[in-house]
Amino acid sequence: MHASLLRIGGPTLCVILTIGLLLAGKSAITGVESAAVPDMALETPDLSDVPTIGEKPAGSADVPADPGMEAMPFSPDAPTVNDGVTPKVAPEPPAVDTAPLAPPSAAPADPAPSPVPLTEAILRHPVALSAGLIQFDGRTIQLAGIKPNSADRICTSTRGDWPCGTVARTAFRNFIRARAFTCQVPAGDASDTVTAGCRVGTDDPALWLARNGWAEVDGNDPDLTAALEAAKATAKGFYRAGSEPIPPAPGPAP
Repeated sequence: MHASLLRIGGPTLCVILTIGLLLAGKSAITGVESAAVPDMALETPDLSDVPTIGEKPAGSADVPADPGMEAMPFSPDAPTVNDGVTPKVAPEPPAVDTAPLAPPSAAPADPAPSPVPLTEAILRHPVALSAGLIQFDGRTIQLAGIKPNSADRICTSTRGDWPCGTVARTAFRNFIRARAFTCQVPAGDASDTVTAGCRVGTDDPALWLARNGWAEVDGNDPDLTAALEAAKATAKGFYRAGSEPIPPAPGPAP
C-alpha cells in the first residue's frame, strides 16, 4: 500500500517542488529589478506658473534678488571688470576737427640765377663776320645793344636789289682796321657766341654802326636809339634813299 502511494505521489511531488522553485525564482528576480529601477513619475507643469514673454516673474518687481546688496548706479567713467559676462564700455571716439583745411602754401620761387662774372679781355686781330659780329681766335662775340645782321642780307631799292649785308660788313671792317677790342666777356673759355659790350680805343663800335645806319637797336638804350633815328632821318646805311619797298604802279587807264 505504502509502496503504491510512493510510486504514484513521488513524480507529483517533484512536479510541485519544481513549480514552487520556479515561482520563488521569479519573485526574487522581480524584486531585484524593482529595487534597481525606481518608478519614474512624470509631473505635468502648471502653466499658470510660467510667465509670458515680456512679463516679469511674480515678485521680481518688489523683492530684490539679494536684500543685503544695494543697487549701484552706473557710471560710464567707472572701470569695468572683464569677467566674461559684463561687457566693456566702449571709449568715446575722438573729436573730429571740422575746420577747413588751410590752402597749401605756394612753393618758394626758385632763386634767380647769379650773374655770370665778367672779365675784361683785350682781343686782338679781330675778323668782322658781319656788321656787329666779330671773331677772335675762335671766340665769337655779338655786340650788345644791336640785333645780329647777316652778311647775306639783301635790300630792295628803286634801283633794284643790292647786297646791303655785304656793304655793311665792308664798312665795319674799314672801321676796325685791325684794331684791338676791349670787351667784357664771361670768365673762362667760351666756345659759343656770347653777347658783350666792347670798345675800340675810345669808340663804341655798336654806337658807330647805329649812327651810320648799319644796325637795328635791340633794347632801350637811349644813345643807340637816338643815333639810329638820326641815321634814318639822313637816309644812311640800310635806310638810304630808295631802299624802302615801293608799291606796284597802277595799271594803264582803260
